[in-house]
Amino acid sequence: MTKKVLIIDDDKNTVRFISVALEENGYDAVSAFDGKEGFDKVGVEKPDLIILDVMMPKRTGFVVFKQLRRNDEFKEIPVIMLTGVASCLNDLDSKKDDTFEGPYDSLREKLRTTIQQMREEGLVKPDMYVDKPIDPDELIAKVNELIGA
Repeated sequence: MTKKVLIIDDDKNTVRFISVALEENGYDAVSAFDGKEGFDKVGVEKPDLIILDVMMPKRTGFVVFKQLRRNDEFKEIPVIMLTGVASCLNDLDSKKDDTFEGPYDSLREKLRTTIQQMREEGLVKPDMYVDKPIDPDELIAKVNELIGA
């Protein structure tokens, strides 16, 4: 039976790119374009794995991830989170002394606070993170590792 992967990302090009990579490797790709639609599709589609973007409208990836882990029906579904945030935060941190203003300080702090809250609530972190831009071979290797071919 073909394994189903739900891709939740507001960037349609990213969803298309990942869908093609998955389908070329024998997976059934299903898509959603914001956090609310994605969470709703989990119950309908019953995916074997979820690829979840961090920054999205309506519900962020962190919110969707928390909802999944608090739901007995969905808490065991492996999750790969897509993020450009880790490298972005590192880049911003390295440049913080170059300017007098910190336009992303509040974003950086909010992300760190969210991650800390998840730890304190005992929510297990996602199974894997994948940084954008996405390397399709790396992504498929991670999908194979989590759910097999």
